[in-house]
Amino acid sequence: MKGFFSIAFMTLFYNGLQAQIQLIADPRIEQRVAAKNSKQMPGYRVQLCFDSDKAQIDQARAQFVADFPKIDTYVRFEAPNFNLMVGDFRTQKEAEELVEHIRGKYPLTIIHKEQINLPRID
Repeated sequence: MKGFFSIAFMTLFYNGLQAQIQLIADPRIEQRVAAKNSKQMPGYRVQLCFDSDKAQIDQARAQFVADFPKIDTYVRFEAPNFNLMVGDFRTQKEAEELVEHIRGKYPLTIIHKEQINLPRID
């Protein structure tokens, strides 16, 4: 009987102990793990235009895709405007080469340093 009470007490104590265990970790650990698993890297994109009218952005995007089908395009909303960004360039020189090809076709060509997707292989 004494053994039964000991086992019952240990079971209750163990269940209570499980509820009290809390893991405290530095949030930077999760950020580093997410960065390692990310398929992004520092690089450059070219901003072609921005407007509050999404139809204008879609038209500029369609024109760019027709001219450069292998360069990825990105539309980002930053209130109150939509921004059309293109490319995943590893170096600023690569981005500048695109700017030279499209100069005069788009109202705005600004090179931005930001996180990019891994560039295409083809």
